[in-house]
Order: sequence, then structure tokens, then C-alpha cells
Amino acid sequence: MKRENYDVVVIGSGMGGLSAAALLAAGGYKTLVVERLPRVGGRYSTIEHKGFKITTGAIEVEMGGAVERAFNAIGAKLDVRPVPPIRYRIDKKDHELPLKGGLRALVSQACHDESEAERVMGALKRGLTWQEPSDSISLREWLLQYTQNERVLKTFWALVSPTHFVNDDELPAGKFFEYLKAPKGQGIGIAPQGNLALMESLAKAIQDKGGQVWTRCRAQEIVVDGGMARGAIVQRGDDVIEVVAKAVVSNTGPQKTVALAGSENFDQGYLKQLRETLRPAPFMAMHIASDRPLVDCSSLIFVLGRRLSVMNCPTLLCPEHAPKGKHLLMAGGTPLSSLPPYDFKKDKELMIQDLRDNIPGFDEHAEILVASYFRGECPGYHSWPGYDLPQKTSIENLYNVGDGVKPPGWIGLGACAKSAEIAVEDIKLRIKPG
Repeated sequence: MKRENYDVVVIGSGMGGLSAAALLAAGGYKTLVVERLPRVGGRYSTIEHKGFKITTGAIEVEMGGAVERAFNAIGAKLDVRPVPPIRYRIDKKDHELPLKGGLRALVSQACHDESEAERVMGALKRGLTWQEPSDSISLREWLLQYTQNERVLKTFWALVSPTHFVNDDELPAGKFFEYLKAPKGQGIGIAPQGNLALMESLAKAIQDKGGQVWTRCRAQEIVVDGGMARGAIVQRGDDVIEVVAKAVVSNTGPQKTVALAGSENFDQGYLKQLRETLRPAPFMAMHIASDRPLVDCSSLIFVLGRRLSVMNCPTLLCPEHAPKGKHLLMAGGTPLSSLPPYDFKKDKELMIQDLRDNIPGFDEHAEILVASYFRGECPGYHSWPGYDLPQKTSIENLYNVGDGVKPPGWIGLGACAKSAEIAVEDIKLRIKPG
């Protein structure tokens, strides 16, 4: 068996993995990233289909936050075009949310009258400035104390569904307030050449700093000896290579990390926490082609649908995502329940009906290119917000990063990059490069 030596080996090249590798390589650590797929990026990548750039998961990326810090650390440019402010579609009318006071504006639009809006906003203010609601009730249960207005309840569902990948009756109330209070970036953007191009630029910057990024390379095992992670066994082509490392960072999800390292090597308390806490969050997405834009703006549009909660037409901002004269619409939402069993056929039918309700002439002008149901080994998130594991595992020098170990209040790609910052900060305290 061949042997190679690195300071840190990172398994998986999603946003968490590449962010960790970028921060480590920038700090002088000899870093190797191994990725089983032929492309980097994980659920922030791109596949080509009929001339369209189809995302493998997320479309937009936060600017000015943890993701951009990782790019800046390694000298890679976050090449994105800013997306205009979010719109909310209430009673088939779009409302643009101001950058400041957006929540107040949203509540006012959804409520029947000002007294109802004052009652809901007063409760929200107390939760933000005095004490967060208990996690023993859901966001929906908490809201029902202040309003029975189904439009208000559905408005909060449409905020939670495309950001947290669960429904309002599944998200612990306190976790919603942690999200409201968590640091935010400076808007969101779309990569004009596609997500893959953006992640490839990050991978190239890592290599320019002396790191390595191997695609089509499967991690077979995380090597554990004496209670410590010592590296990994990986297959690269016909070669099986023992990668000796001082630390291992896994971006494969906590369950896969345990499988690679062997459950016998973990503390029983950690395994119990994994079994009882982790809840993979499913998400539905459709990529839809058309000869003309199906919506009239490049903003994210949050929708109060049955299953549809968000729409976006990236080609109004980035025409590079489609063949000339064509447009692409992304539609997303959560299933009726974020716990299995799922009914993909029914959920898909309801989402299509929502699209018909929101887009005049949908059947005439739209072609569904790809309908995805992120679940199982490739979920929307590896765990619901509020049901995350820590970045450290019970095996010394073995870390998880990604959306199964999100810091409180963080969501999406920003959460993945932030989890990488936390893991790398600890690695730098414990291990010297070289």
C-alpha cells in the first residue's frame, strides 16, 4: 500500500470541506481533500443538462459572511452577482422586503389589521430582546398564542421552509429566534458561470497554496489508533493509499463519519446522541425551462403554497445558466412531513399545482427538466436546525463540518462555512503545521 503524509485530510469537497481546507492551507497546513465524485462542490455544484446549468442543491450563496471569509483567506474571488431583495407573494401580489424592518413589513402585510400586527410584533420583540421561546413547542404552536390567522401562519411557514428545510410545526420555536439573532452577511448572490466554477476556483486556490484536491477518490476508512484519528485509507484509481495525517475533517455527514471510522471507536454517549438527535431534513426542488421568464424578477420569491415555498429565475440575472433565448426557473419546498415515510408523488403533484396557481400559462410554457427529492444519503440538510451534533467527535482529532453540525442560528452554505471555521480554530490550537 502506498503512503502519503499530510497535516490534515479532508473527506468531502462540499462547502464545509473546501472552506476548512482553504482556511487550513492558508494557515500553512499541508492539506489533502478527497472527493468520490468527478467534481467538487457537493450540494453546491453544477451539472449540465440540455445546455442548462443545473445546481446540485443550493443556488444562492451568502456574501460578506463565513463563505466569503474562506474565499478571502486563500485568495479566491467570490465571483457572484448580487440578487435583489427578497419578495413575498401574498394573495398573488409580490411585496419587496426592505433591508431594514423587513420582518415588520412582512407581518403587516400578512395580518388582517394593525392591532393583530402589533400583537405578533410585540411577541417577536420580546423573544428577541427578553427571552427566546422554549424549544419544547414548535414555531407554529408559539404563533398560535398570538394569532389564528392562517395567512400569518403560512407566511412564517414560507420563511422557514426554504431556509430551514422543515415546516413551521417542526421547527423548535427557540431555534427560529436563534436564526433571527444570528449574524447575517451582506445579501446573497448567484455565480454567473455556475456553482461548480466557483468551487473549482476555491479548489485551485487551495492547490496554489500547496494543498491537494483529489476527485474520483473514495475514502474507504478513517484510521483510528489509540482513540485518535491518524488519517484515512483512500482509493485513487487502481491505487489504495494510506494517507497519514494529524487530523481528519469529515464533510460526509455525521452518520457516514461514524461508518468510516467504525462505531466501535466512538464513545457510547456520542453514538446515542447521533441516534437520538440527528434528523436528516428532506427538500424538494424542480428546475424548469421556458422560452420566456416565468416570473418577472431575479429576486427570491417566497410563496405561500401547499408545498411550494420559493421560486427564483436565475437566468434574469445570469443568462449564462441557459441556452440563448431560454430561461430557467428553480422552485423549491418541503414535503408535508420532514420525517419519513415520504410521498414524493403526492408532494410533486401539489408543487406543480402551486406552480400553476402562481404562474399563468405554466403548462403551456414550462418544461420540467429535473425534479429532485433530497433525502436519504443526500438530504437537504444532514440534520434539522436545532438537531445538530458538535463539530468535534468523541475521537480525538476527528471533526465533522457541514450542515449536520450547524452552529445555533446558522443555516445553508453559511452554516457549512462557519462549522469549518470552528473546526479549524480548534485544529490550530492543537496541531502545528509541518
